Amino acid sequence: MDSVVSDAKLQVNQLFGVVPRSYVIYLAMVIFAYLIYRWSTSTDIPYIKGLDEIPGAVPFFGHLPQLGDDHASVCERWWRKYNSSTFQLRLGNTRAIVINSFDDCCKILLGPQYQTALIDRPTLYTFHGVISSTQGFTIGSSPWDESCKRKRRAAGATLGRAALRNHRPTFDLESYCVVRDLFRNSGDGDGDRDEINVRPFIQRYALNTTLTLCYGIRMDEVYDELLREILHVGSAISLLRSASENYQDYVPILRYLPNNRKTARSKELRARRDAYLNVLLEKVRNMIRKGTDKPCISAAILKDEEAKLTGVEVSSICLSLVSGGFETIPGTLTACIGSLSTPEGQVWQERAYEDIKRYYPDVRQAWTSSYQEEKVPYINAIIKEAGRYYTVSAMSLPRKTATEITWNGARIPPKTMVLINAQAANHDVDHFGPSAGKFDPERWLESLDPPIEKPSVGLNHLSFGAGARGCSGQYIAHRLLYTALVRIISSFRIVASETEPPNTDYVEYNRLKTALVAIPKDFQVRLIPRDAELTRECLEEARVRTAGHYRE
Repeated sequence: MDSVVSDAKLQVNQLFGVVPRSYVIYLAMVIFAYLIYRWSTSTDIPYIKGLDEIPGAVPFFGHLPQLGDDHASVCERWWRKYNSSTFQLRLGNTRAIVINSFDDCCKILLGPQYQTALIDRPTLYTFHGVISSTQGFTIGSSPWDESCKRKRRAAGATLGRAALRNHRPTFDLESYCVVRDLFRNSGDGDGDRDEINVRPFIQRYALNTTLTLCYGIRMDEVYDELLREILHVGSAISLLRSASENYQDYVPILRYLPNNRKTARSKELRARRDAYLNVLLEKVRNMIRKGTDKPCISAAILKDEEAKLTGVEVSSICLSLVSGGFETIPGTLTACIGSLSTPEGQVWQERAYEDIKRYYPDVRQAWTSSYQEEKVPYINAIIKEAGRYYTVSAMSLPRKTATEITWNGARIPPKTMVLINAQAANHDVDHFGPSAGKFDPERWLESLDPPIEKPSVGLNHLSFGAGARGCSGQYIAHRLLYTALVRIISSFRIVASETEPPNTDYVEYNRLKTALVAIPKDFQVRLIPRDAELTRECLEEARVRTAGHYRE
């Protein structure tokens, strides 16, 4: 055995004695460079045969540089350029499948052979590993496990269609406060109308609703310090959840760079979020001790009424509602009001107002019915179109395959990331026709005289997701939008500012395309009372009716 080893060493020495040392060094460098290249282009899931891959990926970063700030729009262009609705990408070291067309998105989210296979979520370094390390994952971002099932069941009981009746006082109070402050801040019905930015008022509307559901508390001032802190931190975390804003989730080497600002920022935001969540929970404890607590999720848990959930799971549910509703609802409603304020939109406003009066000849009745039922077809059509056209979460939260699936002959292995391009699907001309890129609520109506809704067949749009991981709060979101629109349109004519008009392009309306959830660009409108005295009467009746509901 020793002689064999000696012979081998001799042969190697003879070989290197023949080959110049420079050649050996060159060969070693080539091998090293090849290994580095293979490492820099490798992905968690190998190349999937049978699915097109977009050309132009680069080492380490894959397609991230090509995708730029607006992933949804770029993927939509690639779909049309390469004539393939489904393709694969490299996001750093992560292989992802992108689905673009409306029909394909519905098929993979709702198809019996795919729905359960796409029930899981991937975990990302920054949001799951750093930001969520103390309060748990939100319901929407949780991997699919027993804890996620419990959280979704609990949220469904609080947010489902059957629970809407329980939340009517909240809808009444918060929508009253929105109209009250819009009326007050835009001139109070006297003289010339002041132009106003509606977004801060709508943010408070959505956030107060979720705070009431979770903690039984609310904030009456639009610029309340705690309210602004929640909104600021939530929006900043939304940025860090975006692939276009935070490469370190997909390029692991970036996590180890000195002075890593992304991780430092994540820890800062985590601490600030923990601080206000603790403040909110302490408020609930104090109210329980005083016997003044209101029915809400956290109070029920603290009083052991929901023993099946852990403290972290309760925090997760509350966090999900607070962080989810305050971004998506204001984005949709603010952008919708922008479209209604345009010259064309004012025509839709008047048709909606006439339809409201068709069901409620007395505006006072419209006010008292708006938070209890959703039977005005034109208002429902506006809400559907706002959800479709302004896709506030353009690239839906990523999915992960729990099992292998076969898609058009290609075998997609377990643990593969799947991205649903909701913006592309919601504007798919093959499904919605040539007017897919136009805001038009009347596409949802069979008749205009009188307005009659088209029968609902399948999904209207993909802004709430679909299937087993669809948005748990979509029924409450619809009721919030409905109540606000009925009361606002019954009270005002909305007219766009001539100097600061809204941007109504479904891509360009978003001032921060790298964010996970769209933030509409600021604009101003004039709110002209239809009948100032009648509006005052409706406001006074609502004030008396809601007195005592969740007042701090």
